[in-house]
Amino acid sequence: MRKRVFIGLFVLALLAAVGTAVALGLPHLKGLLEQATEPPAAEAEQEKAVVQEKPAQPVTMAEAPVFTTTRESGLTVTAPDAFLSTQELADVEACIAELRADGVTVCVSLIDLKTRRGLTFNADEVMYPASSIKACYCTWVYETHGGSGDMSGTVANCLINSDNDAYHDLLHAFGLSEYASWLTANGAPIAAKRGYRYYYPDTTASELASLWEEIYRFGTSGKAGASELTGYLAQTNFSPIAEELRDTCEVWSKPGWYPLDENDIPATNDAGIVFSDTGAYVIAIMTDMSSNLDGLKPLIVALDAAHAKMCGTDVAYYEK
Repeated sequence: MRKRVFIGLFVLALLAAVGTAVALGLPHLKGLLEQATEPPAAEAEQEKAVVQEKPAQPVTMAEAPVFTTTRESGLTVTAPDAFLSTQELADVEACIAELRADGVTVCVSLIDLKTRRGLTFNADEVMYPASSIKACYCTWVYETHGGSGDMSGTVANCLINSDNDAYHDLLHAFGLSEYASWLTANGAPIAAKRGYRYYYPDTTASELASLWEEIYRFGTSGKAGASELTGYLAQTNFSPIAEELRDTCEVWSKPGWYPLDENDIPATNDAGIVFSDTGAYVIAIMTDMSSNLDGLKPLIVALDAAHAKMCGTDVAYYEK
């Protein structure tokens, strides 16, 4: 009996000792567990650094790098890559496609005068300019002679109303002998081949745009006659560019048109400088439509929207 009591007491003592040891070890065990669940110091610093990174910075269309791409539609685009997926570009392509579906030859050149962003389509096709070439001839007169002399009223009638008799009076007064050299010097060698002889020399949308760049240069130069010339160009009648855009900005332009007749040179053209909120740009549109200036308006609106998009403040991408 005493033996059993002794064994029982021994077991109780042993259990008490084990319990004490476990109790004493729990804080150490808890510490070990906490250390096991905490991330290493290096990882913690890395997570902290990620949280403190600066957010990605937006890069606008006006700031983004520019690339030149020719689309399946045949339209050549010089603009940020992000512009290629915009609705504005799709609208330009749709307008051109609609005109072509009607059998119209379409030639386009649009160039931002500062950034050189732009759009061209069939811009080297030789076309009949009709009265759109009058702006170029009058600019040559003003540059060469320091103004129009006593013929400012004739120039006004020629440009504002596209009066053919006024144009012929200027041609008889100033001639053509030096005009062809001016055309060549300002990027229009095709027009120059016939410019020494013909009142309306064939040219291209690319050449017409180049000539308008010279009109812009002279018109903003402050030289004698420059403000008078551009004052007339800012008032031209019949211009679809002016009709669509003059309510929002200044426009210098000169249209030209000719019906389909026995001469077989139908034309509907317009060209000029648009001083838009997103920068001044030159635009030249040449077609073989028969005297249909309203037919250019959807394309003009689409081109203006495309210029605003490619040169504007919309985000092109985010820079990390």
